[in-house]
Amino acid sequence: MTSLPDVLESCRFVVQRACFVRIDHDAIARWADQQTIETLGAPASPPELLFQGDRDESANLTLLLSCLNFCFWSDEPWSVEFRGRTWTRTYAMYAGILRAIEDDDTWLTPQRWRAAGADDIAHLFRGRGGIPLPDRRREVLNETGHRLLERFEGRFAIAAEQVRGDARALAYLLADVFPSFRDAPEYQGRTVAILKRAQICAADLHHSWTRLGYDGLEAMDCLTVFADYRLPQYLRHVGVLTLEPELAATIDARREIRSESDQEIELRCATVVAADLLQTALAERGLPVPAWHLDFVLWERSHDADVSLPHHRTRSVYY
Repeated sequence: MTSLPDVLESCRFVVQRACFVRIDHDAIARWADQQTIETLGAPASPPELLFQGDRDESANLTLLLSCLNFCFWSDEPWSVEFRGRTWTRTYAMYAGILRAIEDDDTWLTPQRWRAAGADDIAHLFRGRGGIPLPDRRREVLNETGHRLLERFEGRFAIAAEQVRGDARALAYLLADVFPSFRDAPEYQGRTVAILKRAQICAADLHHSWTRLGYDGLEAMDCLTVFADYRLPQYLRHVGVLTLEPELAATIDARREIRSESDQEIELRCATVVAADLLQTALAERGLPVPAWHLDFVLWERSHDADVSLPHHRTRSVYY
């Protein structure tokens, strides 16, 4: 299978050697003490963005959404109108794709993805402003369609079947087969697996299938949180992550941090390890939650009005 290391273990390797990011264990305890069953309830997905289809269609849609699910921040807000609402960022991407499928269901096929050109991307995500990195998205979409046809007969459900429905194994298979999912930078001479989009793709497939009445994936509790921009932003807001002053100043000034730099790797790996510690603290208080659930809670809270600290800015296909 894969030569990539375990996500949590490799993130711990980074945290043990980190120079720019620290985890405050007292803040973890304080945060956990404030939680209840009610505060940890995961918000439901917007009903306007739920897809109704069969098992194969929902699997291919999950891969399509996941392969384009990266880098939505920009100085010029981008939005899409769909089903009577205005959607921004990640939800705008979902809305654009569902809108396209309503008009042309070949968007559920890898043949369509492989052949997509710049004009297709522009049409797919038409709205107010423009989606960031449109050319890179076209390249990823073309590549994903090609690899899905080459390795899995054009059906993402086959990939899940090849790993016997194991969520963690599916994430690693994605990283092996699809280059844009191989979120595994080098840090101090060692490969570090973070696998944000690969893991969230596996989780989304599980939730899509179970919502539609199909069997979901196994080993969902083996996934970690999905390290992006928003989780470290929220964890810094509540004091769980503390940053070296120069890194903090860079983020607060909204200056970009280079992809796969030590600063960026430490931010994301500390997020994974801190979330694992939060899970342990919650379980000790009788509030066990899986990582995918905690991820959704933290991501939603990062959008609260009192979160005034900005998120870090990195141009990347990995999140």
